[in-house]
Amino acid sequence: MSNTIPNMESDDNKPYCIWYPDVASEETYRQLAKRYPDMRYVVGRACAVAGYAGLYDELGLLPEISIAEEARDNSSNEGSTTIFNTIMRQPVCYAILDDYSRSSHPDGPTSPAFMNGDTAVRSSLDVRLGLDKYQDWGKHYFNIAEDYNIDETSSEKTNNEELAPEHIALFYTPLLSHLPTTNKDALILMAAYEGNIERYVRLRRPKMLHDEHAAVLRGIYHNTTFAKWWYLQEIDPSNRSIRTAALARFIMVNDLSHVTPSSPSKHQVPAMIWWPLIPEEETLKELVRRRPDMKLQVAMACIAGDYRALWEDLAPPPCSELWDQARQAQSRSWPNSPNRNYYVDYLEQHAKELRCDIVDLRTNSECEDAAVRNKEPTTTWLDSGIYAHDFALMDSNPDEDVYSTTGQANAASWELLICSSEEMRRRAREENGLRLYDD
Repeated sequence: MSNTIPNMESDDNKPYCIWYPDVASEETYRQLAKRYPDMRYVVGRACAVAGYAGLYDELGLLPEISIAEEARDNSSNEGSTTIFNTIMRQPVCYAILDDYSRSSHPDGPTSPAFMNGDTAVRSSLDVRLGLDKYQDWGKHYFNIAEDYNIDETSSEKTNNEELAPEHIALFYTPLLSHLPTTNKDALILMAAYEGNIERYVRLRRPKMLHDEHAAVLRGIYHNTTFAKWWYLQEIDPSNRSIRTAALARFIMVNDLSHVTPSSPSKHQVPAMIWWPLIPEEETLKELVRRRPDMKLQVAMACIAGDYRALWEDLAPPPCSELWDQARQAQSRSWPNSPNRNYYVDYLEQHAKELRCDIVDLRTNSECEDAAVRNKEPTTTWLDSGIYAHDFALMDSNPDEDVYSTTGQANAASWELLICSSEEMRRRAREENGLRLYDD
């Protein structure tokens, strides 16, 4: 960038990003490519930033997709537009540069490749993290400049910019082969949340986003094919809750082929096995036969499915989890509203016989978290936009986590915005959010 080419004796000494904070002269890049032919593709990327269309043509590169994304991002430069058009006229594109690992693979290109939002384009490098944001240092998935975006002061621009209003349609329309210039993080989270395998596998990044794990769990609970796909993946032990969620989905569709008396371990059995689907009574009977340690979960599922015969066979002792599940009392408007039924009467009677207070008899707090009536609250607050910042989904339901992890994802506000008309979205932007149906 200072128009000086140093001696670089090993690949470890060769930089990946050679176009930030400044670009070098066209001649400097030309000499660099001649001296170090293995750097031709990063030189081509620099050409896309600087608009050196002539040098780009000289390099004789395969139509590389990150160079195309970079050229599109710098379309205000005539030379960059020329490079972009040159690449897009080709029948097929290749992926050679990897911004996640800062590596180049000219001898093993991937094809076909498409613009998929996996490029740290030049404009994104203007995000700076000052001392006031030290907690964010090193957290971002891109670090092509190898400085973690650290600076003396923070920039006004952040890594979590609003999804452009014109790109909200990407949530509910088929994705094109080439994504438009946008940050796809919100699309990744929604694909995980909905359990959309095709979208998720295409869009996801090598490293999970902050809310992605919670979104994946929700997607697994609601989508059998997503659950099966995840169950077949090699999962890091720290993410074992993913396998647990998949097992819960299998049980809900009456599959016990993955459950034995010894597997999974007692720490990996799911707590909630009755929502959003309720397994058949025969399935639950066989489950508790194989795994007596899941008697509480089966009893709670009996309440959800009104399986009185199995309930009587289980004869579960009263506890606060079953009490909450049986009453399903409103927790907001009518906290003491009665909800009399067979199971409430059973638990009250047995508690009297034991001379105990049911609310003091807790056996599994994870099951208790799932014993709420409204497991996925909606909202009437129409946000001004969609942001994929940390806790964007997990803060939407801070009080409970029905999936028994560290936080439940809830995309209610995003779903409301997606469903809203263009006029309502415009009003929400103008008013910085608005409450619907507020008299």
